[in-house]
Amino acid sequence: MRILYAGSDDAVVSAFTASGKDGIVLLYNNWDDYGNRTTFPTLCVIGGEEVELGPVKIMFAGHPHSHPFLVERRANGWNGRFPIEDADYVSVTTSTVFYEQLIGIAGSEVAQKVAEKLRDASYLARNLADDQAIKLIADPAFGASLLRERGAQQAFSNNWHILAGRKTALANIGFRYRDVDGVLRDMTLPFESNTLLPRDINVVIGPNGVGKSQLLRQMVDSWLDDGDTPADEPGFTTPPGASQVVVVSYSPFELFPVDATDGKQADRQDLGFYRYFGLRGRAGGTETDSPQPVQLSRSIPKVNAASSLINALSHDQRFGRIQEWSAKIATMESVMGSAIDFEFAALALNDDADTEAMTTGRFGRRGTIIEVEDGDLVRRYIRISADRVENLVPEAIRSGVNLIDGVFFFKDGEPVGLSSGQRLFSYIVINILGAIRQNSLILVDEPELFLHPTLEIRFVGMLKEILAAYSSKALLATHSVVTVRETPADCVHVFSRGKDEIHISNPPFETFGGDVQRITSYVFEDKRVAKPHEAWLRAELEKFGTAEALIDALGDDINEELIVQITAMEAGKW
Repeated sequence: MRILYAGSDDAVVSAFTASGKDGIVLLYNNWDDYGNRTTFPTLCVIGGEEVELGPVKIMFAGHPHSHPFLVERRANGWNGRFPIEDADYVSVTTSTVFYEQLIGIAGSEVAQKVAEKLRDASYLARNLADDQAIKLIADPAFGASLLRERGAQQAFSNNWHILAGRKTALANIGFRYRDVDGVLRDMTLPFESNTLLPRDINVVIGPNGVGKSQLLRQMVDSWLDDGDTPADEPGFTTPPGASQVVVVSYSPFELFPVDATDGKQADRQDLGFYRYFGLRGRAGGTETDSPQPVQLSRSIPKVNAASSLINALSHDQRFGRIQEWSAKIATMESVMGSAIDFEFAALALNDDADTEAMTTGRFGRRGTIIEVEDGDLVRRYIRISADRVENLVPEAIRSGVNLIDGVFFFKDGEPVGLSSGQRLFSYIVINILGAIRQNSLILVDEPELFLHPTLEIRFVGMLKEILAAYSSKALLATHSVVTVRETPADCVHVFSRGKDEIHISNPPFETFGGDVQRITSYVFEDKRVAKPHEAWLRAELEKFGTAEALIDALGDDINEELIVQITAMEAGKW
């Protein structure tokens, strides 16, 4: 596959597209990374079809501005083709999608040839042990500029695995945090599994006031921090290796940043390296050119869910040929089917929506544009389902739907009524799917807030399914012992307050598939707390005089556990 530099020369781009040949054209970009201008948007055509790979950063030794360097070479007779034999350079893609897409469409051999021509730093250093590349990687400008963005960091860490045909996954994560007493502590999230038990989810659990949510917030702050963390401040002690951090929190009291511009990274290109979903957001969304003030609103989750569903559709179309890709709309239907009886999801259309522009192919508008009578009104919806992914136009849909109405689920031609728990479950599922990419780290704060126990179990099952599909991991701050039961003991971090300090421990027994009462007793020191029913039993025992008399009086209203308790109380052992 040929690689050609066009820069801002439209004539070169036109000649390339008219040729009908496969290739990649490097275009012009003026983005400045700490005094280095190295970013090249790309135009890729394979088999007559345009493929979105994303930008690539190229650093030439001794030349902080790459485009003027290449323009000068063209003026001196260079034909614009890569590789450049007499130049010293390396490149880093801005995400792993670049080579994942190439492998999915053109195969590993073509992708490796592209990596060699572009002198991909990850591939050359780790797979080919190229001395020239290793020397340039040691240049301070490489780390400060080319690896400034989280997406590029992850690409540099993982491209050599991807190009070698190996699957990547998040490793154990070390983090230093400041507890509620101000004490710095180290902890490890053991995501790597040396046994059959799944370690895709870690759980932080304990009573209120011990700093569970505070830990998640410090992780987010460290993720958004662009610099090296001092030893006396909270921060990652091992490179997290994630492509992005996604936060889900529907507590009205939390204060996570709503987007990267709410943190320290407003001057970055890859603002998608951090995503937040909750009750807070910006009017007009978080992707506007001039971000609006942060506000708290019950409509924000609806807008996020509708937008995320369109994102999931767009991702399926763009990345569907990546070998490790798991179809998001199909996954949504599978996961949501465990909690809601429905046939397909849909979005409400604006009155002036151009439905012709929203659909293509064999279905067209038939069965895709749904009309429902509502009194004297006729409401229109567009169906978003796995069997129609290739026949929908995401951007036309985005401009023609009413996002504030959220996502609807249809059964027998009518929207299904949802409970508050089902609605929250749908928000979590759709938002995570809309945001997730390979090697994401998902942080969820108190997911059980509005979920009944059955939905808690389904939530954990949903999360495991999505994490597995995208080689991703999750950390949950929770009070839910049901969640702990689905997690191995070394992935359960129990926060408790001792006499003088906060303690962190792993349960001394295996929690995976364990007894809920045993977990509750250990995590929340259940045996130390007087229960109202125990006080009532003691009073009645004193009234009846003996355990036998009280047990007889209770008759059929007593269970085996109460018989044991009453007998033990009489013996002074309870």
